[in-house]
Amino acid sequence: MDQLRRLVLAVMILGISISSFAEEPRSKAGAEEAETKSIAVEEVIADKKIEQRLSDILAAVGSYEQVTVEVVSGVAILAGLVEAESQVEWAHTLATRMDGVVAVQNKITSRPKDTLDLTPAREELDGFSVAVVRHVPTLALAAGVLGLAMLLFFITSFGIRRIFAKKILSPLLLNATAKILSVPILLVGLYLALKISGLAGLAFTVLGGTGLLGLALGLGLKNSVEDYTASILLSIKKPFRPSDWVKIGEHEGIVQNVTSRSTLVIDFSGNHILLPNSLVYRSVITNKTANPKMRCDFLIGLDYTDSIEAAQALIVDLLAQSHLVLKDPEPWVLVDELGGSSVNLQVYFWLNVREVSTFKVTSYLLLEVKNLLLAEGFHFPDPQREIVFTNRFPPGHKAIVKKIQDASVSAAAPPRLEEVRAEASELNRQARESDLPDQGENVI
Repeated sequence: MDQLRRLVLAVMILGISISSFAEEPRSKAGAEEAETKSIAVEEVIADKKIEQRLSDILAAVGSYEQVTVEVVSGVAILAGLVEAESQVEWAHTLATRMDGVVAVQNKITSRPKDTLDLTPAREELDGFSVAVVRHVPTLALAAGVLGLAMLLFFITSFGIRRIFAKKILSPLLLNATAKILSVPILLVGLYLALKISGLAGLAFTVLGGTGLLGLALGLGLKNSVEDYTASILLSIKKPFRPSDWVKIGEHEGIVQNVTSRSTLVIDFSGNHILLPNSLVYRSVITNKTANPKMRCDFLIGLDYTDSIEAAQALIVDLLAQSHLVLKDPEPWVLVDELGGSSVNLQVYFWLNVREVSTFKVTSYLLLEVKNLLLAEGFHFPDPQREIVFTNRFPPGHKAIVKKIQDASVSAAAPPRLEEVRAEASELNRQARESDLPDQGENVI
């Protein structure tokens, strides 16, 4: 009985073992199949979620209506058309940073631009307009501060001119002093205006080493600054005045005016000469009317047989009696040279060049001396030369010569003062009638 029971138990154990060995491969295969099917379902669900998430973000951003999104096994495939190249880069960056995306294939292209595309300029202009409108209150306040500073600048400048009017005689120097002392007010106002408007960096630049002075010189105003400085020095030293007869370098004429930039001279041909003040200040200036007395001279030659002392006395007496010649200093007649055929006399006399013309008076006196000496029997020999006459003199030739001499020594009427007036009056009259360049107020 016990043996039978043991036999049945052994058979049952053997059957269970055989059954377990037979079913084990199928169980493992089924488990693997179930696991594979589960993973595939999860991958499909994850790709759809990523695809939907990317599409929703692009739709929310806008401008991606023509872009399609597809995700396969974690690879995001982007395709379509956008307006700008920057949108292509932005979409690629977005897909790369999305959770679950292992790679990005970007097939998005930007729309080709026209040859003349004004869109960027229009966008910049729109942005600038918006910025201006946003800053209108600030700009208005800054403009008000700057306007107040300018008003204080002019008031202060006017007050300083009133205070120093009796101490500084040069109008240009007085004006420059007033502006220099008032400039700090204008600079402070400009700094505050720039600070209020948000341009703090520019405000520091204005007051720094590259400020207004450096900016002005950097913009090529060096010559203007030199001319203005020279005009101040000319107004202080006053080497000449309007209507003076001057020679500045190689230019000679009558001064009309001196402005903060240039000096206007009219030469004796009526030409207008505009000289930069910096050039005038550096040049040699000869003022011929600063002293109204000017010495003039001319040369005459007499025959060796004539009395030179008598000729000198006659000429000096003629000059002393002339109302055009100054009595002090007195005129001179000096022997200048013993020439080959004549004794040359240099005649010196003084004129008031502010009243009479040196050219006209010299011409008149030279003619008077010539007539006087011929009338007194003096001779003006030509340079020595040998002359051969092939024919005799005609009858009565001496009477003809005497008639010519009598005609040449006829006395001329003394000129009136109006006839020999100085050139300055005539050139000033011409200047008043001509179109002079407008260079500003006269500073001398």
